[in-house]
Amino acid sequence: MTEGKLIFSNIHSEAEVHKNAFIDIFTVIGKGVKVEKNVYISKGTKVYGKAFIEEGTYIGENCIIGHPQRNLLANLIKSKQQCNNLESPLTIIGKNSTIRAGSILYSEVIIGSNCQTGHNVLIREKTKIGNNTLIGTNTVIDGNVSIGSNVSIQTGVYIPLYSIVGNNVFMGPYCKLTNDKYMLRKPYNLKGAKVEDNVSIGANAVILPGITLKEGTIVGAGAIVTKDTDEDDVIIGTPAKFLRKFS
Repeated sequence: MTEGKLIFSNIHSEAEVHKNAFIDIFTVIGKGVKVEKNVYISKGTKVYGKAFIEEGTYIGENCIIGHPQRNLLANLIKSKQQCNNLESPLTIIGKNSTIRAGSILYSEVIIGSNCQTGHNVLIREKTKIGNNTLIGTNTVIDGNVSIGSNVSIQTGVYIPLYSIVGNNVFMGPYCKLTNDKYMLRKPYNLKGAKVEDNVSIGANAVILPGITLKEGTIVGAGAIVTKDTDEDDVIIGTPAKFLRKFS
């Protein structure tokens, strides 16, 4: 890395940045961050401590990687230390991934190789995402979520706490999973939906808390799913009803 690439950036002395990585201007790289070769980090991005960005990854402008969880933010306020000295739990972005401008990844997010996000994606803490997964623009993943490999999540999808999404799943634009059955009207242990492998969910569909979509299920656009499905069911309507088996 040439000296010119570091102008107006703040790279902690205990960060490990490969000489063949590119760090754009107005970027903050925190304590304990590791950046491998051929990584490109665009201007205005902030990477908190203990993040690991694997080779070939691109991070767009004004992203936040390893955003502190609530308890660490409280400590930051009390200690008044600079954010590039704060070490959050480990955040990992796998090889050859693309994180587009405006996205925020909290600490303890693990993203596999060859993944992509759209713009302004939010992924909260303790979320794990497999390889070759696409996360569309303005998607919100609210933490403690497991998402498999080869998943296509389209624009504006919402995935709440404690949801599980398998492999080879398609989630259409603005579909929503939910996790609060009573909407704070009475006590309820939050329980996200379980979406098994090879499920397709149409645009604007809503999956109610605790529902399991069995492998191969197809959910029609705009459906409201209130019951578990069987394998290869095709369901449509509000509330969703069985139409036929997919073959």
